[in-house]
Amino acid sequence: MSMKDIYLASSSPRREQILKDLGLNFTVSPPVDFKEKLNGAEPEVLVCNNALGKAMEVAGNHKDSVIIGCDTIVVFDNEIFGKPLTPDNAYMMLKKLSGNSHSVFSGLAVIDTQIYKELVGYERAEVKFKELSEKEIYDYVESGEPLDKAGACGIQECGGAFVEEVKGNVSTVVGLPEELLKKFLSIVNLKS
Repeated sequence: MSMKDIYLASSSPRREQILKDLGLNFTVSPPVDFKEKLNGAEPEVLVCNNALGKAMEVAGNHKDSVIIGCDTIVVFDNEIFGKPLTPDNAYMMLKKLSGNSHSVFSGLAVIDTQIYKELVGYERAEVKFKELSEKEIYDYVESGEPLDKAGACGIQECGGAFVEEVKGNVSTVVGLPEELLKKFLSIVNLKS
């Protein structure tokens, strides 16, 4: 097997950390033109299509490489939450999630441009938030932290204090389903 470069089609420091923790050598190469879709399909289809779209854009620039694309959305009461567009949007999302359970869907696409193989899948986790005070929500939104996270909350940072329970893999909630990634990498002959 020849060596293949690995590219992460994401600018997420959380996804980057998961790959580092797995001991992978990779280059961050976020897509430039890809536009995520947040409606028109079931959540699992959206995250898979978005992850694949991101990976495909980056794959076009790299031969003999493995590209990893990811996408995460939050679903509560049949409403899909991507990244908040504004602080007010983040506040509204957190207000709705307060005291409730929601689903987190993380899609994963791995493309091997050497053997022309695409692997796509997703994982789902359930997250229960504690009841949040107005001050907790306001202070968290003011920190700026929730603005680059689906559903306006990062479980791995101070938003984790909002979480009462997680059913499923925490890496799915963070935004890169680790076990699925290991499976896909073994299929393209890359061990993590």
